[in-house]
Amino acid sequence: MKNFLILGLDIGGANTKSALIKFQNDEILKSFSYIEYFPFWEKTLNDIPDMLRRINSNIIEKNNISLEEVNFISITITAELSDAFQTKREGISTIIRALEDVFEKDKLFFISNKCEFIDFKSVRSEPISIAAANWASTSLFLGKFVSQCILIDAGSTTIDAIPILNSIPVANGKDDITRLINHELIYTGGLRATIPSITHFVPYKGQLVRIAFEKFALVSDVHRILNNISEEEYINDTADNRSKTIENSYSRLARVICMDSEAITKNELNQIANYIYKKQIEIISSEIQQFYDALIIRLPEFKNDPLFVITGLSSDFLIKKSLEKLGFNNFKNYGEITNAPDHISSSAFAVAGALYLQKKGE
Repeated sequence: MKNFLILGLDIGGANTKSALIKFQNDEILKSFSYIEYFPFWEKTLNDIPDMLRRINSNIIEKNNISLEEVNFISITITAELSDAFQTKREGISTIIRALEDVFEKDKLFFISNKCEFIDFKSVRSEPISIAAANWASTSLFLGKFVSQCILIDAGSTTIDAIPILNSIPVANGKDDITRLINHELIYTGGLRATIPSITHFVPYKGQLVRIAFEKFALVSDVHRILNNISEEEYINDTADNRSKTIENSYSRLARVICMDSEAITKNELNQIANYIYKKQIEIISSEIQQFYDALIIRLPEFKNDPLFVITGLSSDFLIKKSLEKLGFNNFKNYGEITNAPDHISSSAFAVAGALYLQKKGE
């Protein structure tokens, strides 16, 4: 009998997601999740261990579990790209020192870009090996349930596209730049994308108007106005540090064309929001099409009616729409397949699940 209590951590530049899972004989007996908005670029070195202690308090102690009961802590890190750090190596090294301050280092295991888990000592000597490898754990865990599919994980900031064949991820890229080149990493998401990264023009009074290249609003305001996200799902900071109500989202969006809520109607702002949404879907659809065209040349097995498995907080309103636009209709939700109960924290569930599979086999 293989019983494990595993804490999964996905430490991103903006959000740190955590999942605590009790496994028994391939089944999830209990699970808890917690997400904290933690923008590394605004924090100090001392804030990182404090954030990890809050996770311990909110997901472990709050559920009447002691940290000593946790068998393993499984980790993926993408926060090293934050400009809080001079280099990725510095970012990884800083974060693993914070992890060592809070958790027992012998319990720490990190997913690498070679789709393998490595221990604390190995990461300390080769930190770049784990940079931005969250795609590996998400796809490894899914591979236990589906032997062949295309996983698309759409979060607040980026979208991952990962082909899985014979239960193993077969991505062409291994790090951020090679994955960008191969259209396996798409740098837009459901919350933090800026408006100028999506379009330089929006419609107003029957013509297209060039927008102000300022951070007046974010795509989260667009999706809040269109009811693609709730106020609770708007987990990032707003552009003006005001609240996340629809009224304030309208006000922020008005400034994109140098107006305010007294000078432009909500109907006109709805038209602008829908236009930006359409342009974002066009960007994502184009990237997925280029990814898929290259994939079927490399791996013809994916040519006929491929199964897409989607996950992430923006998968329903970004990925489904993009796949339908491209004529793909064979898709399922990650959570329905893996029983991961929280799609927003699916990456944290996946990194815990992938480590469980490795430990079970040892």
